[in-house]
Amino acid sequence: MSENFEMPVPDPALRRLDFLLGTWNLTGSTVEGPMGPSVPITGSETFEWMEGGFFLVHRWQSTFEAGGVSVVDTGYEFLDYEPGTARYRTHFFNSLGPYDHDASKYHGGFEGEALVVTGPARIVRTPGQDGSITVESLVQIGDDEWAPIMTYILTRA
Repeated sequence: MSENFEMPVPDPALRRLDFLLGTWNLTGSTVEGPMGPSVPITGSETFEWMEGGFFLVHRWQSTFEAGGVSVVDTGYEFLDYEPGTARYRTHFFNSLGPYDHDASKYHGGFEGEALVVTGPARIVRTPGQDGSITVESLVQIGDDEWAPIMTYILTRA
């Protein structure tokens, strides 16, 4: 091993994600629309830094009903920061299907206090004054138009 090795240092921009750290209870609902009636969603989410501090690891488990079937969605998401583009990126893997290289990647940044990442959908995570986080999932319905499909609140467990 080289004597000149220096440990890489995470970009300071990653620290903006610290508001997500911890274990959270999830309560919310889908939005009534083309996908069906509004149904409740419950679950939990955990965010923690991977050793080294380059990736924020997000784990979740949520339960909701779809077409009379109880669905359990579990998964992992890895968030990082790309200094060259000044964007946050995410890659996720979940129990609802095989990994899709294009559909499982998101990128974005902060709009005010909200972390907004876009891929096949748009995910907006907004910290609240009370320490909670509001999460909105939206789908594209026009050139730059988005419609909500799910909204939930994260409260500290």
